[in-house]
Amino acid sequence: MKKAISFLKDVFSAILKAPAENAITRKEAFDANDNFFLILYGDLLGIPNPVSYYTLELLPYLAPEIEGWERRIQNRGSVIEEKAAQFNF
Repeated sequence: MKKAISFLKDVFSAILKAPAENAITRKEAFDANDNFFLILYGDLLGIPNPVSYYTLELLPYLAPEIEGWERRIQNRGSVIEEKAAQFNF
């Protein structure tokens, strides 16, 4: 009986935690993707990129995602503010 209660407790705990963990994972994936695009196509935002000639080869494959990336980057308030919000100061 103890094993069954422990099992149910683990199942309900996982069900309750899943949406929050998915949101965090999704945010981290978007951040990683945004940083990748910033390295490749920062020149679109005015950041000089000395290897932009070579990154143009990836443009046909990544073009559909650039509009969303530009929108997310422009809507950010401050990167420092976002990173500080992760910690409880």
